[in-house]
Order: sequence, then C-alpha cells, then structure tokens
Amino acid sequence: MKINLNDFEKSKILVIGDIMLDCYLWGKVERISPEAPVPIVQSLKRTYMLGGAGNVALNLASLGCQTDIMAICGDDGAGGQLKEMLEANQITSHLIFDDAHLTISKTRIMALEQQLLRIDEERIHALSYDLKEAVLSKIKSIINRYQAVILSDYGKGFLKTPEITESIISLCREIKISVLVDPKGKDWERYQHATCVTPNSAELNIVADEVIETEQELIETSERIRNQYQLDWLLVTRGAKGMCLTGRYNSKEKNTNSYYKDNFGKKEHQNQTPLLIPTQARQVYDVSGAGDTVIAVLAAGISIGLSFEDAAAVANKAAGVVVGKLGTQPITKDELKEVLMN
Repeated sequence: MKINLNDFEKSKILVIGDIMLDCYLWGKVERISPEAPVPIVQSLKRTYMLGGAGNVALNLASLGCQTDIMAICGDDGAGGQLKEMLEANQITSHLIFDDAHLTISKTRIMALEQQLLRIDEERIHALSYDLKEAVLSKIKSIINRYQAVILSDYGKGFLKTPEITESIISLCREIKISVLVDPKGKDWERYQHATCVTPNSAELNIVADEVIETEQELIETSERIRNQYQLDWLLVTRGAKGMCLTGRYNSKEKNTNSYYKDNFGKKEHQNQTPLLIPTQARQVYDVSGAGDTVIAVLAAGISIGLSFEDAAAVANKAAGVVVGKLGTQPITKDELKEVLMN
C-alpha cells in the first residue's frame, strides 16, 4: 500500500452530526470523603476538547484535510466556545445556533489515570420542521465542494429528525459523493443506501438483534445487514480483535472514488470476500473517541484514492494510536506516519 500523507491536504470533507463540548477536570485523590464513601478529587486543571462530531472533524483537520462541519448548538456559552475551538483548529463551521437547543456538554472527572465520573448536560429532541428545512437547504448549497461526507450520529436528535438523514444520503448518492455513517441505535432504515456504515461489535449486535460469537457468524451477519440496508460497505470495529470489512465490490481494481462512481448501483459487484483486519497489541488507556478516529481516517483515505480495504487498514492502525491516549484526542499526521512506517 502506497500512501502520501501530504495528499490529505487536497481533500475536502464535510462532517454532519451531533457536536459536543468535552470538559476534563483533572485532579488527584489522596483521601476518602467523611461524608460518603467516595473519593475526594482535588481539582488541578480543566481542559476542553471538541467532542462527538467535533472530534471527527478534529481528527480530519489534524491529518491536514480541509474540514467543514455542520451541527446544531444552543445559543449559549458552550456553543460559543465550540465555535472558537473550531476556528482555532482551522475547521470551517456551519453551526446553527438555536434557542430551543442546549449545547451538549460532557464533563469527565479524571484522577488516578482514569475516569472517575462523567456529568452530561444535554436536551435530546428532533429539529423543528423549519430548522430541518434550513439545514437541508444549506447542505444542498455547499455539497458539491466535498469528496466525502461523514454523518456522525450520537443519537442526540439531529440525525434522528425524520427524513433528514435519508435526504442527505439521497443527495450524496445523486451526485455520487461517498457518505459514511457512524451509527447509533437500532433504527438503520435512515442509513439505507449509505456508502459505508461503521458500527462497533455491540452496535452490530443491537441492529442484528442477536449475539455474535464467532468470526463466521460475524461475516454472515455483516453481509445480511449490509444487504438488508443496501450499503456498499460495512466496517465493523471489534476493539482488540481488529475489524471486519464486507463490501459490494473489489475496490482495489481502481481508484475508489472513480470506481464507486463508475459502478454505482451495479448488482454484480455484491458480496466480495470479507476482510478480517487484525489489530496490533497496544496498551489501552481510553477507548473514547476511537470510533471517531476510525471513520475520519477511513473517509480521508478514500478521499485521496485509497481502496476501502487499504483505507480500513490505515484506520485500524490509527485507532490503535488513539486508544493509547488518555482522554479524547485525535490522531495527528506525524503519529499516523510513524505507525504506518512500523
């Protein structure tokens, strides 16, 4: 596999989904509270990170990709902070600030090199009809700029709004732009016809309504779900067991994007040989954000002409890097370069 990481600078990718503000309160524990059997955390510092769809965008920007994001925020301080953080990381934001929404915030209490507690602030509901129409109108006006679109669904209401996800996927298919989905929940009808969906093993179990135990069951279930929802590709992330990729065609024959366009919807390219990608043994500190890294690197890879097979292999290596970091952190171009060389 040949890859020039500088090519990422030529790609332009749009992330759409649930953005969050991740706050980390770092401290130390030296005693137990006399009021209750809980540790007392002495606060030392607070740090803030882009979370949810914001972390997907940050992974792309850290690789050098031209990155845009569309999301809904509350008209509040956390929403303003997210906008500033996106700008500081050279991510073009198409944020919509809405009084009816509360910017999603997650505060993690960190001590003893682990997460002790998480506090979530959120208000989950679908978009109003007018807001949905405004979002779709904006997407239609800018969609032709991109090589790929990522739908980052955290189940917070944006992409669960009736018809919005279906409309985005339909629009991408109409102009033959790859659309990749990081899914949430059991209702995959809204993901139908996506180019690729990237569930983890637990999410695949939920949508399949069964417990998958063997690799043969994994392959058979992956193919069934992929065909059921008419997906071109299904990439299942399996933690320490690596990944399983099933696809409609063998994308190694040509540049992925052009081959996808040339063979769009052709039935004879279904059910190619599944690919099991082993992981590399690493010290795991924190798995939060690993799925964001996977879909970001996968999209970046196919946007510069890698096959889905090769892009998935690169994404697998990238995930191995970020799980070795404490807290939600993106993969950088230098880190990816180093792990690919090894």
